[in-house]
Amino acid sequence: MVDSIKKTIERTTFKELLFYLGPGFLISVAYMDPGNWATNISGGARFGPALLWVIVLASLLAIVIQVIAAKLGIATGKGVATLCRERLSKPVVMVLWIAAELAMIATDMAEIIGAAIGFSLIFHLPLWAGAILAGISSFALLGIKTAHSRGFRVIEFVIMSMVAVVALAFVFEMILAEPTAQIVASGLIPTLPGPDALYVAIGILGATVMPHSVYLHSMLVQDRRKLSIQREGDTEVLHRKHFHLESFDTTTALFAAMFVNAAMLIVAAAALQGTGISTLNEAYITLNRVFGEYSSLAFGVALIAAGLSSSLVATMAGQTVMDGFLDLKINVWLRRSVTLLPSLAIVMAGFEATNVLVASQVALSFELPFVLIPLLIFTKDEQIMGAFVNRKSTTAVLAVIVAVISLLNVWLLYSTLFV
Repeated sequence: MVDSIKKTIERTTFKELLFYLGPGFLISVAYMDPGNWATNISGGARFGPALLWVIVLASLLAIVIQVIAAKLGIATGKGVATLCRERLSKPVVMVLWIAAELAMIATDMAEIIGAAIGFSLIFHLPLWAGAILAGISSFALLGIKTAHSRGFRVIEFVIMSMVAVVALAFVFEMILAEPTAQIVASGLIPTLPGPDALYVAIGILGATVMPHSVYLHSMLVQDRRKLSIQREGDTEVLHRKHFHLESFDTTTALFAAMFVNAAMLIVAAAALQGTGISTLNEAYITLNRVFGEYSSLAFGVALIAAGLSSSLVATMAGQTVMDGFLDLKINVWLRRSVTLLPSLAIVMAGFEATNVLVASQVALSFELPFVLIPLLIFTKDEQIMGAFVNRKSTTAVLAVIVAVISLLNVWLLYSTLFV
């Protein structure tokens, strides 16, 4: 695939390449959202760089999954949720829909709480006030999307700008942390330093490979798919080119997300290991003390950008899920309001925000098989995929990914209940 993508890129003009860039970067928001922050900061503070390999592994798995999800959308013109409704029994569809909606609630909870923490830290507000400000800001972003519903590039540029803020913030943090090559290399050796590390490792996995991003990615490619088939030429060739360029887009964006996640954990290992600190609030204060005021300011601003951008993406994914599984379109403002309420309730109830974030990511890991198994079934079916059907090797790799994630979830459940 790499050689094929390379040849396609070489034959593509820069203008064409820019046209196809976007969905992968929009999806990448889900891979550096506040849930990632919580698990990465917690992992770095408690175990140093030891879980860095989990981030790398999860990111590589995510690239495979997202490229296959995009391929499904390009090949069929439909999303995963729509194909589930059309091809699976109604009871199965309802179970998958409920699981997806629970995942949306957990996702949105992480995004809003993360942005609330950022607002409360930057402006010295109580968390509930930060949550209200985060909710208002999420509605403002939704207004931008609604106002430009026909111009998908507008919202992509807004999201990509926020992604750039997060990435630049952690480039700055890495410069301040000055990690050595030895520290980074030690984290790339697979190890679990204690039973508690499994919980955090699965949280990292759940925060990195996001179920809602799989549903959304297969639909995000539809705008460009429609435009590409309006051009003159063989439809399959145009779809093949679209797929290769989308693979480039996705791989580039998720490698950037992997760097951000790795930087979070490394900075936490450098500044927080051994301090007993694992919450985002404490991390903000400690970064100020260790690296200076600008470090904590960059941390807070990036947390707000990550929370708000990923909240918008989660709302888009929620619409995709409901439309796909139920063939039901709901007002986007109502959808935003309904998923916002549990987040505000958690904040008002006084739960420790970072612990809620980590728990939400573990919950998301349990949802992954519910979306990955249908993705595996559909993409290996030649009647559905046509010329884009998975190779046997691709199907085998995806099957292993699904099996590993499922086994880790069973292990976590057993460890939590019986150990």
